[in-house]
Amino acid sequence: MADTLESGSEGAGEAGEATTPHGIVKCLKLPLPENILAYLEKREVLRDDQIGPCNSLAEKVTSNYIIAKEIISNLCWQEKMLAKLVCSTWLSAVHTLEREQLSPADFVMDLHSCCSSRVGIEYKKSANFATEPLVVLTFANTAGFNITCKCKVICPIPCMPPCEKEHCLLDLVQRYVSAPKDCMLTVRAQYLSYMPLPQSITYEHAITRHMFVRSNPFIGGVYIPKLPDVQFHVINIKSKGDIKSDFYREIDRISETRIFKGVIVYVTEKYLLHSVQDIVFLNYLKEVQPDVPYALGGCIVEDTMFEQSDLNHIVDQVNEGKDFITENLISIGLFSVPKGDNNKEKADRYNFEVYSLIIDTSDWAKSRISSAITEFAGHVPRFEHSVAIKLSCLGRDQKHEVEQDYFRASFPQTRIAGCYGNGELGINHPPRQPDKQPNLAKRVRQDTGPHFGIMYSYSTVFMYIGWGKSSAPVEPSASLQKTRSKTQARFRTN
Repeated sequence: MADTLESGSEGAGEAGEATTPHGIVKCLKLPLPENILAYLEKREVLRDDQIGPCNSLAEKVTSNYIIAKEIISNLCWQEKMLAKLVCSTWLSAVHTLEREQLSPADFVMDLHSCCSSRVGIEYKKSANFATEPLVVLTFANTAGFNITCKCKVICPIPCMPPCEKEHCLLDLVQRYVSAPKDCMLTVRAQYLSYMPLPQSITYEHAITRHMFVRSNPFIGGVYIPKLPDVQFHVINIKSKGDIKSDFYREIDRISETRIFKGVIVYVTEKYLLHSVQDIVFLNYLKEVQPDVPYALGGCIVEDTMFEQSDLNHIVDQVNEGKDFITENLISIGLFSVPKGDNNKEKADRYNFEVYSLIIDTSDWAKSRISSAITEFAGHVPRFEHSVAIKLSCLGRDQKHEVEQDYFRASFPQTRIAGCYGNGELGINHPPRQPDKQPNLAKRVRQDTGPHFGIMYSYSTVFMYIGWGKSSAPVEPSASLQKTRSKTQARFRTN
């Protein structure tokens, strides 16, 4: 046996059969692939300079770039940031994916059933946040803003192994959706809107009208990925004396090189509007770009939070058993694109638009709500990717599901999130046609119309944010009529 092993060692690394002097066949070790053998011997593999085209699927999948891109495409955006540092191939794959993975997503942390759930509090998202976020629009109700829980009742567990300390849920959401980037604009309001897509795992947490009776702790929102050439700016104003000057200065600075597409305005309850003139400075945007329309929506909320320092303070306050209130008076979020972009090919890189619809006090009957949304849908293109922000008056809670159902019927692939406040801001973009339909519905209070073309009461404002490929506006369909019938039947039953 020893002789066989010794003689066999002479043919190590060679292919085929070998025989001993006595004619006995022995086993030979298969040769190693050239690249693996070179790795073991620590030498360079010399390959042909001419690389032929890939003519088969097998050849394509053996490409390092294809494999790397396929693997990296399943990572969340935080892990992609690390993947950029591995090598130039991975960096190129990440940059390509940033231009391809542009889908939005929604997320939720709902404590409605935490007492009966085996898991406890579960963080859910409708899809992986595949690309660095442009902005994360988060909405937390009063009960959910300051709530804390221990590791063992949260899924996924934030600490391994689970610690015994309390965790602020808003801090956890920031960690999951936007950390380490500081791009989460959070609103605190008494009641919220949240309507994911029906096929999403988050759909079971959609907020319905009966939830207005009892408010359970709830945090939810939408994620908008980073888009080529699109920027999101936030103006946080903390001093009454500097409101106009701060706003004018920032608008002038941004407008030098960019065009505003959409504006979201949150006025906190600390900034009491003694008159509509206290907010009319927002019309300065019309002076900055008089020939370029833009969308605008907003409402009066309890509080807002954007800066990382505010999030750090909320944790400190919670540890002291106190409710946290920021110093923000007004928080304004602005979407913008570059100026002077007449090249269609370059403009198609972002193809980003924002539209807004005001359903005001006079639109109280279901028929008028349906008519307003139908008119809006008939003028707005359908985008490959979209989200909608709904900003409503508390007095319209009875119309909560009616308005969302009609909007969803017109925009079936659009996620909806938002909040309820005590006064609304908005601009109709595109403009609505003059009202020729008599309104016979009973109003909640006398309709005084919009103030300075921007402030409303007992109204709802929808902001439709779309990007990617787009198609022409869609005429009202049979599905919309079916939704109307179902909605009317449901409310007759209730």
